[in-house]
Amino acid sequence: MSGYIGTRCMICSEKFTSEDDVVVCPDCGTPYHRDCYEKEGKCVNGILHKNGGSWKPSYDTGSDGSENQAVVCRFCGNSNPPLTLFCRRCGMPVSTIRNENDMAGQTVGGVNINENADAYNRNFNGGIQINPFLINFSDPLCGFNPEEQLDGVKMSELGDFVGTNTHYYLPIFKRFNETKRSVSWNFCSALFPELYFSYRKMPLAALISVIVRNIVQLPRYIILLSQGINFGRLSEAAAAVDIKSAAFQGLLILCSAMMYAFMFTTGIFGNKLYYDSAVRKIKKTKASADPRIPAEGVRASIIARGGTSGLWLTLFICIAVLPVLILFYGQTLTMMNV
Repeated sequence: MSGYIGTRCMICSEKFTSEDDVVVCPDCGTPYHRDCYEKEGKCVNGILHKNGGSWKPSYDTGSDGSENQAVVCRFCGNSNPPLTLFCRRCGMPVSTIRNENDMAGQTVGGVNINENADAYNRNFNGGIQINPFLINFSDPLCGFNPEEQLDGVKMSELGDFVGTNTHYYLPIFKRFNETKRSVSWNFCSALFPELYFSYRKMPLAALISVIVRNIVQLPRYIILLSQGINFGRLSEAAAAVDIKSAAFQGLLILCSAMMYAFMFTTGIFGNKLYYDSAVRKIKKTKASADPRIPAEGVRASIIARGGTSGLWLTLFICIAVLPVLILFYGQTLTMMNV
């Protein structure tokens, strides 16, 4: 224990004392407070793990105050504890912050970033104090303040609700709240909206997506039905449609355009729909919770209501492929002359 006194825990940045319960990483030897390590669930000294190195004590010198001073982030202006790895507000790596602090007199867009801590973000992020490309991946909340309010819910509550992939969603949610804009891009909600919404526990949006997809696919279903698939009167009605006419071909093109437009819409608004759904469900869960239930019980309810659902996903996969299976079955019967 004596070898750790005076050094700092890499998670909370507090110095170790003789009274602390200290544990060390079995691979690199980095020490942590037991509570900090159990909360994080792993060693955060990724550099040593990557390089195969081992931890060596580094004590605050106090000679010039360089290692005792708080690290002021030049990207968001937040004051962080000494020896911290990431800015606790915007998630920017401290190594990048120190490089910026050392470059006295540097200007960005004509503004001295050392004289104005907000200059970087004003010039490159429209005043949003966040850099989603350099975030703290060791923290599920990306280094954001857990108590920060986004449309009436805490950042920690949104993190609990999202569950998986918080490093993608939380920066986007923060941007929605700060810019009041609703546009972002999500490839999954663009290509497979019904599957994306069902996986993220939004069955109503998934059902609407299925209905829209099948409506715009009706001309193609008519073509398949008119090609000899045995569905009785339904096939006879489809065969009566002149699929080679200019009107039908125009309808086919229109429906294809509508499908692409729908996919583009769900792609740019999918994240906002998910954010609104998360905020609404979190507020409803908190409002309906028994006041006698402890905070951990409310948190468990939020976690249970959020996250992802393999059951909903499986159900909507079956719903999505059902028309194809029915048409394939009819075509098989026709080929077998049943």
